[in-house]
Amino acid sequence: MYLKQVELFGFKSFADKTVLEFGPGIAAVVGPNGCGKSNLVDAVRWALGEQSVKALRGSRMEEIIFSGSETRKPLNYAEVSLTFANASPQLNIDFDEVTVSRRIYRSGESEYYLNKSLCRLKDITELFLDTGIGKELYSVVGQGRVEEIISSKPEDRREIFEEAAGILKYKLRKKEAQRRLEETRENLVRVEDLIFELQGQVEPLQEQAEIARRYRQLKQEADRLEKQLLTYRINSSRQELEKVEKALVAATEAISSFLHEGSRREEQIQELRRKQQQLMEEREKTEQQRSAVFHQLEKLEGELRVLQERESRFKEQLQENGRRVRQLEESAGRLSLAREQLQRELRDREEAAREEQKAVEGLQAGLERFENDRLLVEVEAQQERLLQVSARQEAVETSFKELSQQLERLESRRAALEKEAAELREQLAETEGRRRELQRELASAREEVEAAARAKEKAEQERAAREEELSRLSSQEQQWREEWQGVKAKLQLLREQEAGLSGYYRGVKEVLQARSSLKGIRGTVADVLAVEERYLRAVEAALGGALQYIITDTEQDARQAIDYLKKGRRGWATFLPLDTIHLSSPALDRFPEWRKTEGVIGRASELVKVEPAYRKIVDYLLGSIIICQDLESASRAARAIKYSCRVISLEGDVISPGGAIRGGSLPSRSAALPLGRRKEIEALEQEEERLNKRGLALGEQLAKARASLAGAERQLQLAGEELAKHQERAGDLQRALEGVAREEAFVGENREKNEAARAALEDEEAELVRRRQDLEQQRQDCRRERELILQELESKRDLYQQGLARKQELERELREAAVRLNSCQEQKSSLQEKIKQLDQERLRMEEEQQECRRAAQKIDEELLALAKNRDQANEKLEQQRQEAAAVMATLEAQKRELSILTAELNDLEEQERRWRSRLSRTEKRERQLALDQARLKAELEYRRQRYDELFGDSALLELEPDFDAGECERQMGILKEEMESLGEVNLGAIDELQRLQDRIGFLQEQQEDLKKGELSLHEVLAEIDREMEHHFMETFKVIEKNFQEVFQELFDGGQVFLKLSDPENLLESGIEIIAQPPGKKLQNISLLSTGEKVLTALALIFAILRYKPAPFYLLDEIESSLDDANLTRFTNYIEALSKETQFILITHRKRTMEAAHVLYGVTMPESGVSRLVSLKPKEKAS
Repeated sequence: MYLKQVELFGFKSFADKTVLEFGPGIAAVVGPNGCGKSNLVDAVRWALGEQSVKALRGSRMEEIIFSGSETRKPLNYAEVSLTFANASPQLNIDFDEVTVSRRIYRSGESEYYLNKSLCRLKDITELFLDTGIGKELYSVVGQGRVEEIISSKPEDRREIFEEAAGILKYKLRKKEAQRRLEETRENLVRVEDLIFELQGQVEPLQEQAEIARRYRQLKQEADRLEKQLLTYRINSSRQELEKVEKALVAATEAISSFLHEGSRREEQIQELRRKQQQLMEEREKTEQQRSAVFHQLEKLEGELRVLQERESRFKEQLQENGRRVRQLEESAGRLSLAREQLQRELRDREEAAREEQKAVEGLQAGLERFENDRLLVEVEAQQERLLQVSARQEAVETSFKELSQQLERLESRRAALEKEAAELREQLAETEGRRRELQRELASAREEVEAAARAKEKAEQERAAREEELSRLSSQEQQWREEWQGVKAKLQLLREQEAGLSGYYRGVKEVLQARSSLKGIRGTVADVLAVEERYLRAVEAALGGALQYIITDTEQDARQAIDYLKKGRRGWATFLPLDTIHLSSPALDRFPEWRKTEGVIGRASELVKVEPAYRKIVDYLLGSIIICQDLESASRAARAIKYSCRVISLEGDVISPGGAIRGGSLPSRSAALPLGRRKEIEALEQEEERLNKRGLALGEQLAKARASLAGAERQLQLAGEELAKHQERAGDLQRALEGVAREEAFVGENREKNEAARAALEDEEAELVRRRQDLEQQRQDCRRERELILQELESKRDLYQQGLARKQELERELREAAVRLNSCQEQKSSLQEKIKQLDQERLRMEEEQQECRRAAQKIDEELLALAKNRDQANEKLEQQRQEAAAVMATLEAQKRELSILTAELNDLEEQERRWRSRLSRTEKRERQLALDQARLKAELEYRRQRYDELFGDSALLELEPDFDAGECERQMGILKEEMESLGEVNLGAIDELQRLQDRIGFLQEQQEDLKKGELSLHEVLAEIDREMEHHFMETFKVIEKNFQEVFQELFDGGQVFLKLSDPENLLESGIEIIAQPPGKKLQNISLLSTGEKVLTALALIFAILRYKPAPFYLLDEIESSLDDANLTRFTNYIEALSKETQFILITHRKRTMEAAHVLYGVTMPESGVSRLVSLKPKEKAS
């Protein structure tokens, strides 16, 4: 097995998709510091499950996602995939290639994939167990990891040995066993608590079960009668519901038809919106195409302008060359004429010199006797020198004049170049100004694009918020409607029950229904009481059946009502005449200390509100009853009054006179009781009022939400159009800026050429100035020498004139002849020098003419090429203009079509708003019909539910035709009074007792199982510890032996030892490294030099490799601190191991690169973005 491929996308500096292919052997990754090489190591560690942000050289996990650069936007996720060749196979998976991937999003969510299938981190960890591969293992080693191996605590260093020994899987098993042991102990404690608690509930349930059995006998007969009565009422409700449903069908069908029409219109609107969106997308594509076409058009126009400007420059240069050639030709002609003139003068001087030579020779013959005269010799010598100096001075003057003329010509050329430079500077300043202006406009346009994009995004968010708000309000409205219908139906049912006196005994109901014909009937006790909610259950328990006692004005009225019941066999009732009811001294008055008892609330009669006329009724019924907080305080109060009166808790527990206690778990208060039903009606009426207000508010909110959504959609459309407009302007400015940049580059190139020509001209001018300065010095030297000779001749002139008179004439003639001869000779030499200089100047001019002709030829070639390119550019420009016209036509057509479609959509949306208004009114009418149906259904459902609750899902009874519902109610009243005499009954006590006993038996069995499981887990933990100690010690010995061998190979000698810091505790003991390199003493690894530490750490890793080779090793500059000798040993060792193991090296060292079979380069051509370069073998060798 080996690492075959690493694929990165968006990981740190690797913004683009980057793939590294590896094979067996050695691969090296090189590159300059800071280019992102070590990010490859972080990527491998991260893909293998690394969770430590610090280990990945960051502060937050989101930092590994590419965060953007000056030219790139940040990415939203990063992904790394590692592909392993598994042909061996070494991984426990049936695939030849295994790909492990990890992906992270900016939200912090992380995903793992195994062969592109989603998996857990645990699956990845288990896959690489015992393979030497892992996020914290020695298969990935960097300088930091080597330093960690060297300087870490001995206890931390043992992790490497544990991985090599396969201890990690035992640790996982031990951790799981410890977790299960802790859960077992907690479960055992809970089971024991449950058993203790349940055993305390057995005895009270046994007493309740006996009462429940008697109650069941009475209940069965009462249920039979109630079943008949419910069957009768269900049939009546069903018939009435059928009539209402028939009336509702027509309305429902009308609504359905209306909704169908609305659905069809909604589909039309959605279709138009889809077409609108599609057309907007097409328009956006056309806009992009238009931008691209105009960008290309602008580019071609810019190129054409550049070509035209270059052509103009070349023509100007060609004209300048022509002028220069003509100037050179004219100068050459002048030079030729001057040379011919000088040649003629030279021939004349030569002839004159021969004549003068003859004259001198004749005079010299006459003066031979004066040859030995010293004064004459000196004067003649001085005269000779004077002639030579004069000739040399004349030659220097001639050369000085010619150099001055050359400097004037150079000055003319420099002025022309200066003028050209000034023009180029003006052009460059103009283009720079245009560029800065365009940059400012482009920056402003981009800000406008960003602002428009933000506005569009905000509009999209606003529309989404409005849609969400509308959906939320619609859901609330639906919920409100269901809640409102439920409350309405329940309230209607309770009102009907109240009006129909449901729940009253038959006799009470008969009297109340006949109260209009009977005299003095005030109503029941429940009618006159007002009780707070918290006291309701206690008062109901205190009054019981007395709530149905009938209040009359007088005793006579009560007797009249009783006669009414007897005559018609209409049941019985209890009456409370106001003129006879009175309360004797309550027994409570004998025990005043009961009020001081903790938990006492007060006398029951004091806790209800009643009109003054009925106060004595309340005192009669409740004056001897105490209400307490709970059963415990009720027991204290009962003992305080010596069990002489009833004491009742708020939960309804009753302590009767004499000490009997009735209590337990009561069912929720039934609305069938008159007092509770009235309370519930009042609560439902308040709830109905609240729901009505809420419904009105929801209707207004829904209308506003729909209007807001329509406005948000219009705003989004406007924002999209505004964004497209600003994007178009930004594109135009960008293209114009690119054209100016190209023009600026061309001007800059010409300016560089001008500066080069000026520099060459300055060099030539400097050389001529230097030569002229030399000639100026020669002129001054000649003047001083000539003046000196003349002074000497003047000083000797007097002595010379004192000579022989006859000799003077000869001397004068000889001197004149000699002067004339010397003058001729000097003129001859001067003419020869001038001819030579003219020849040189002519040669220089000919060379300059050739250079100008070559330049002109080159310019002609450039002009031909430019003309060809210009023609091609014109053709492309014309084609691009035609394409631009076609695109603009398409765009205009799309805009017209979009305008028409928008108008249609607005019309349909207006129709939809009117339709929704009509639908709202229609639904309002339909809701009233639905309420009637819901009320009847609720009533039927309530009665059917009541039937099912009492008798299960059995079918309704077949009633006799002469069934008497009144007689059935009377018999039920008798049975209920008998059942009430039993007090509170726990009907589930029998089954609950059996379930409790079964539960206790089951829990006792679980208790035994848990104890056995606890013992078994202790044995498993002990076995795991033994196996861990065995494997660790066996591995430790083998690695120590390998460590010593590898150490000696790498150091060419020396010795090293591994030492357990706590040999008595093998599971926790740390590992110390004691090393002795050649020539040093035995010492701890922390005392070695840096290179020795690194080489020792590498020796340890290679020792582990010998014991259990990993499929691949990724080494990050671990050899950087090694010297050349140690580096050679290191690379030789790796080359030997690479035959069996794959190595991937991050390195700077040349020797390591030479050992690599494959070489990758990492560069950063763009700031913050790494790029991979694969080097060929010959590139690697170089």
